[in-house]
Amino acid sequence: MSLGNRVMKSFSELTGKEKITELLLWLCVPAAAVLGVLALRLIAGFVMPPVLAQLPGSAAMPASDFGRVFLHSVSGILTAAVFVIAGAKTAPRGRLATAIVLAGLWGLAALSSHVLVHLSQGTPHYMHFFVEAMGAAGAAVAIGYSEKSKAGRQ
Repeated sequence: MSLGNRVMKSFSELTGKEKITELLLWLCVPAAAVLGVLALRLIAGFVMPPVLAQLPGSAAMPASDFGRVFLHSVSGILTAAVFVIAGAKTAPRGRLATAIVLAGLWGLAALSSHVLVHLSQGTPHYMHFFVEAMGAAGAAVAIGYSEKSKAGRQ
């Protein structure tokens, strides 16, 4: 692999200072992934309209199918993609492998939160799990294409 005009060394060939720098960058990978998700949720909080206040005793307005299904799916895809892309782009090397690992971690978290916790009581949300898993997988594929095109230009 090359980085700019220089060839990227293997980790064992790096000097002590370079190894520390690379290790610090690897520690930033999960932090960047989580911060990306938090930033997306913060932006979504400003963009999405707040729930309207209702007088006590008034009938609650049913959630629209658009808000209930479509917005939840879009936010699931975007959140998973931001987690994978932010983490993988922070990695100093092996971005595709990092993206695959992060997509797997997000898939396990989605399986746990949408399916496994509902098995003992309630209905598992298979569609929510599927949407988030596909968002994470799609982001890993995008990282793969990004790395492939970057390698082709050098």
